[in-house]
Amino acid sequence: MNIGKREMSALLVLATLIASAGQRATSAEREANHGEFNYTGDVVVLPLTEQNMQPRVAVDIGDGEQYEFIVDTGASVNVIDSRVAEEQGYEVIAETEIGAPGGPQIPATIVKVPIAHVGDATIIDAEFVTMDISGFSRGMTQGVLGLGLFRDHLLTFDQSAGEIRVSRESLSADDQGVLPYDEFSELIQIDVDIAGIRVASHIDTGAMGSFMLPDDKADSLPLQAPPESGGKARLVGGSREIKHAKLDGTIQFAGLSYEDPKIAFMKPAPEYGNIGSRVLGELVVSVDQKNHLIGFQKSTNKVAATSGNKPRRLGVGFQGMPGGSILTIASVEPGSLGEQAGFAEGDILLSLNDKPTEQYDMPELGHLIGGATPLSFSIERDGVLKTIEVP
Repeated sequence: MNIGKREMSALLVLATLIASAGQRATSAEREANHGEFNYTGDVVVLPLTEQNMQPRVAVDIGDGEQYEFIVDTGASVNVIDSRVAEEQGYEVIAETEIGAPGGPQIPATIVKVPIAHVGDATIIDAEFVTMDISGFSRGMTQGVLGLGLFRDHLLTFDQSAGEIRVSRESLSADDQGVLPYDEFSELIQIDVDIAGIRVASHIDTGAMGSFMLPDDKADSLPLQAPPESGGKARLVGGSREIKHAKLDGTIQFAGLSYEDPKIAFMKPAPEYGNIGSRVLGELVVSVDQKNHLIGFQKSTNKVAATSGNKPRRLGVGFQGMPGGSILTIASVEPGSLGEQAGFAEGDILLSLNDKPTEQYDMPELGHLIGGATPLSFSIERDGVLKTIEVP
């Protein structure tokens, strides 16, 4: 498939709309078995891997390999790459359809995964919808852990600290920054004040953007200039037109305020808005599904380039998996540490600190990149070997 540069740029920025929005439209005449999420003690910490702005964890599905899964508040069900599911010989237990809201549906299957491990936690007998998520994400993602898996737990995203915490605690509606959300919805939707206009918006840790609204909202909002084309985003079932504009005003929710933010407008789109990980990644976000509450706090961690106890973040997206296929750079965030170091899309990663990348597993790679140890990457770019140093 040939994808233009502008379309590919939008794909990388909005990659989760493939997985998360697609799963919102999943339909099957049966109740999904999300599986049991088990751990000892009152809390378990899931370390985040180094990828991009999405909260990703390393999942071992029983074959000893580590796969990248997004923990996605924008997905009500679990998802696994169809090729991985086929290679593992998982039993197909049902058929369904998936597709982004407002678009066509495509056939998919549901498989049962008997056991998987995430950090010190275990997932038992969970159902996963299958799709070519690895191909869609250019090898960056092999699955999604949806909200349903954590239905009996307090799920806290602290991306600046490089972790997700799962506990047996609860939120209180009286706490600062805590809001109720629709108890009849499988996903999290809150009211957001956008320049004085109330817009129902989904909280979507899997979406790589910041604020996204339906295209028709652009006519009713004060903008600093007319929206400009941002290319196309590839979603399940087809692509969508994206435009960008800066708001002439403030977005407010849960006591937080964002002055003159950039907004993406999508067409066609569902009626609600979307808040993605460019915003959520700078917050501590807690989801209490038992009480239908969500909490927002400003993170006290500021991700530094190097620090003894704060995670380093390169801001690059990897294509491929350590220990398996060749690792390449799929995306580089503007202004990130990775861009400053000299990474470019398409770079082939040959080794890190004199160790071939295929000899790393995902947790080891993520720990090294997120730590304070100086990094020396050997890469190949257009047939030329280069070294990139990250202090």
